[in-house]
Amino acid sequence: MTPNQLTLPAFPLKSILLPGEATKLHIYEERYKELVQDCLDNDASFAIPFFENGKMSDYGCEVKIKNVVKEYADGKKDILIECVRIFTIIEYSETLSPKLYGAVLIEFERENTVITNSNLQDAIIHYFSTVQNKMIDYDTLSKLNVYNIAASLQLSAQEKLELIASRNKQAVLLNQIKFITHIVNAEQELNNRFMFN
Repeated sequence: MTPNQLTLPAFPLKSILLPGEATKLHIYEERYKELVQDCLDNDASFAIPFFENGKMSDYGCEVKIKNVVKEYADGKKDILIECVRIFTIIEYSETLSPKLYGAVLIEFERENTVITNSNLQDAIIHYFSTVQNKMIDYDTLSKLNVYNIAASLQLSAQEKLELIASRNKQAVLLNQIKFITHIVNAEQELNNRFMFN
């Protein structure tokens, strides 16, 4: 195992989270109740291998439990999790004996996701000012990475997976921003036409 590799408890899901994104999970299966309790007891993270079209993808994310939102008398829990980082799956084991839950051997991304493409920087600033009515400058942008920006775009699971799997994440993100901006501009144009008629 290299320093970039790690074995984590696994909770396969169809949803895809990018670093910084958070979501709630309702924990009701025995194996995942055990997984969550183990993580809470040890202040540990767990892995969400992404599941698509009935099969495990090659990617997933490491998540931390932010807090337990609700506990039920029968041991079920509602938890809030946040994605920490993305990984590639090397090996998946359905059960990690004597535990009920499985595990994944993973390798963390080595890629630097800092935004260096000037066309992408311009597109992001344009997107935030025209679509989200937020002002963002180049200095602020220099502190953000590809995933920070992608998390604010409300991408579909498929679009997120395309970004994660890409060898040129900045080019994929640029295309996604251009597409969203085009759709929003087209809708705005349509609305303006109706207003003037």
